[in-house]
Amino acid sequence: MFEVFGEKYFSLSKFFESMIENENITVPNSIILHGPDIIAQYYFALELARGANCLENKKHSCECQNCRWIKANEHPEIVTVSKINSKPDGDDSKSVISVKQIEAIKDKLVASSDYHRFFIFCDAENRDFSESEKEQLMPFENFGLKFPESAKGWVPLGLTKKCFTEVVANALLKSVEEPPAGVTFIFLTENLENIISTIVSRSQAFYVAGNSKQSVDFSYLKEQFANYPNIESNKALLISEYLIKTAKAKDLSLSSVLVAVQAYLTDLLRNNPQNILLKKKVFDDIDKLQKMVDMLNSGVKEQNIADESGYILTKQS
Repeated sequence: MFEVFGEKYFSLSKFFESMIENENITVPNSIILHGPDIIAQYYFALELARGANCLENKKHSCECQNCRWIKANEHPEIVTVSKINSKPDGDDSKSVISVKQIEAIKDKLVASSDYHRFFIFCDAENRDFSESEKEQLMPFENFGLKFPESAKGWVPLGLTKKCFTEVVANALLKSVEEPPAGVTFIFLTENLENIISTIVSRSQAFYVAGNSKQSVDFSYLKEQFANYPNIESNKALLISEYLIKTAKAKDLSLSSVLVAVQAYLTDLLRNNPQNILLKKKVFDDIDKLQKMVDMLNSGVKEQNIADESGYILTKQS
């Protein structure tokens, strides 16, 4: 289903595919996509919404009614919410997502729907794309997915507490906690710290890597993790120590090192696609490491995260 996202988003694409295709797994009520490339996040959100609503084979080439609507960004139940999109009558706010928009969403949710409804929250501007944004657009030019047609030169931006204020986020909180069945909120941001903790704690967060010029260097990890996935559990504390020391030596945050480990594991799987046991552990470990990154961003102590990450990366009986 996410085949159009290619190798760059391999692990995240596979994870979302399994979420959509497995009848025993439900799409979360609330998802946060975070990282430097908001354009990629927006396309991921649309593709996830398309997969959840596809009436046929879920392939990107599908031309069922729902897929056609979503590709054209015209589906009545896939809504982009920003400071310039989905403004109800009488809402003259221009610099923020407003409480009136949240109230309109709540009113909409009172009625049932035959579709899996998605509300994609982001900041946005009507302007020309910058050179870096044009580079981010390039991998998606042939996707057939469109930005909202409400304005020419529509540019998606990451949520901040300035445009998605605490008051507005708290007005939405009850709906995020207990939405009707078949409703998913997706929040796009560069950093989890840009969204209030009450929303973060009730969401599943996924890191979306940047464009090719922002690729993650993981070359320094290859020697340390040469025996993965067969690193013995008694090496967990040594890995923890390595993660902390490497972050300091390279003047990186621990979260940056953990993101590099995820990139290394993705590359390892890409080069060994037929190894079923490796595939399972890589998917599990990437998911667990992402939770470690999210916990770091929520203020958990680095040593605790390093210790847990060391254990995650060992061979567990």
